[in-house]
Amino acid sequence: MTTDQHPDHPGQPCAEPSGESSALTSGTEAGTGEHRPWTEDPEFVTLYDVENAGMWDTDFYRDLLDELGVQTVADIGCGTGGLALELAAAGIRVTGVEPAGAMIQVARQRIEQRIAEPTSSDHPGAALAERITLIHGYADQLESGAADAAVMVGHVAQYFLHRSEWDQVLAEAFRALRPGGWLAFESRNPAALELDAWDEESTRETQPHPGGGEFTSWLEVLSIEPDDDDGDLITCRAHSIMPDGRKLSADEPLRYRPLHVLCASLEQAGFVLEQLWGDWDRSELDEDSPEIIILARKPAASKESSR
Repeated sequence: MTTDQHPDHPGQPCAEPSGESSALTSGTEAGTGEHRPWTEDPEFVTLYDVENAGMWDTDFYRDLLDELGVQTVADIGCGTGGLALELAAAGIRVTGVEPAGAMIQVARQRIEQRIAEPTSSDHPGAALAERITLIHGYADQLESGAADAAVMVGHVAQYFLHRSEWDQVLAEAFRALRPGGWLAFESRNPAALELDAWDEESTRETQPHPGGGEFTSWLEVLSIEPDDDDGDLITCRAHSIMPDGRKLSADEPLRYRPLHVLCASLEQAGFVLEQLWGDWDRSELDEDSPEIIILARKPAASKESSR
């Protein structure tokens, strides 16, 4: 079974996030000793959308896919459906796969809410229902050769902790694309990490909670497992103090693959590298760039079609 996870959305075994047991993100409520994938916990998922409310990546991928002229997109690890909804509103047909039940439930609710809005050029209403298909599952459930492009957004690529899992999801993306189709994703640049800034003092923030009141959250680095072959595995713990005073925490391991590893894995899967960027403003990739943003392509005469 493909371990397509969503990061943190899928970050679990879903790798997806929920797919790979080794990539499971777990949450703990102080005093209970209970551990569970945070992507399966509605409270953590609610905080995820608040803490990741920026639209830089969504705008980047929406504009890129528009420039490429694609009509169908496979959103691997679609999470709470933010990008899928934006693409569908722009007239693109989207199939989103997400292994975490709490994440995809929010995606469905978000789409239903948009459909219920009055129809206009900005809010196409019921037309969205015809353009979005959500699958509670993994990339191996995508139709073969049906997508003009595949995307992995929200650092989903880092939730595939083992190289075999990463290779598998690339193979599924390749299979799902038509010949000449595009693959776009991002991964944090390990050369530019400033781990000494990942502590409570630097990351503590208080924000409005969707249910009322405020919540406070911060990060700390729990462990760093060096890996010269596949990139370091870094586990962080996210702490949250809820409006009612409860303290929650969630551990999240992520794989930080360097550029040469990402390029080698793409080549192995049959992709051709087309473009690299270092940030959402499309700046050139260098050692100090915060992101490694990749655009690759399935050859028009693919390995599959030549068999």
